[in-house]
Amino acid sequence: MYEGIRSPAIHIPKNMSEFNSIALRYPKAKIWAGGTYLMSQKNYYPSETNEDIIDLGDMEELKKITRNDRFVEIGSMVTASQLLSAGKLVLPDILLETLQSLSSQIVRRQITIGGTLCIPDKRLSLSTTLAVLDATAEIKLFQGNKVSTQWIPISRLYDKNGKLVVNADKILMTRIRIGLDFGDYQRFYIVEDPIRNMEECVIFAFQAKSTQSSLNKVKFCMNFPQKAFHINKDIEAKLSGQTLPINPERVNTISYELVAELKKQHSSITELQLERGRRMFESVLHGMNSQALLT
Repeated sequence: MYEGIRSPAIHIPKNMSEFNSIALRYPKAKIWAGGTYLMSQKNYYPSETNEDIIDLGDMEELKKITRNDRFVEIGSMVTASQLLSAGKLVLPDILLETLQSLSSQIVRRQITIGGTLCIPDKRLSLSTTLAVLDATAEIKLFQGNKVSTQWIPISRLYDKNGKLVVNADKILMTRIRIGLDFGDYQRFYIVEDPIRNMEECVIFAFQAKSTQSSLNKVKFCMNFPQKAFHINKDIEAKLSGQTLPINPERVNTISYELVAELKKQHSSITELQLERGRRMFESVLHGMNSQALLT
């Protein structure tokens, strides 16, 4: 049954210098972080075409969490469980809620921050929330013997369909940076499992600031795994500057504008997903209205 199938060679760098050397010698090797997504794929192993693997598990420099007065930096090999434990007093509630939504407690011990952000063709919960939080990622790009480093906003790492816009085999994400200036209204919603039921899953993250009953710095991202990673600057601009409470008719109008734009750009989104996304969006705006009336 397994004739002609070989086990992949495992390369285990201890530091960035060793990683550079291995990546240059084995340019087609698969980068292995927690392995939770790779091992969930049908027929990933055993396989006749198994690539070699570069296991990042011994790179201690990628497992650090640091903080100053302006931002938190999180190594790409920090697990969801570690970040939940270390970040309870520092990170925004929307990010903690997102981390808790990532599968079971056992799986969260394996899921790495960089691994979940670098899946080539599918966006999950963490990328949705980090895009809304204006987080940035440190990316190392390998081009032969040359290695360049740049910081890229999470929201710009993916195209409108949620696919990585850089070649996942040529980059290494090393750190995530999150500013400590959060919005005072944040919401995170997820319906259905993005791995097991992507045809019905919708993920939504939202944050805004309110000043004297006026909204500003509105940011949101609506994610349909493997179909759409939707950030709508026009609607964000329409909401920024709105006085709370927003007229219910205005809420309804803007929500259908969002649906119309989603239909225009992403024909593969189902009617069920569109309706779920619209209701999530309206729920956030009505929630802000209720909060404004109580203050």
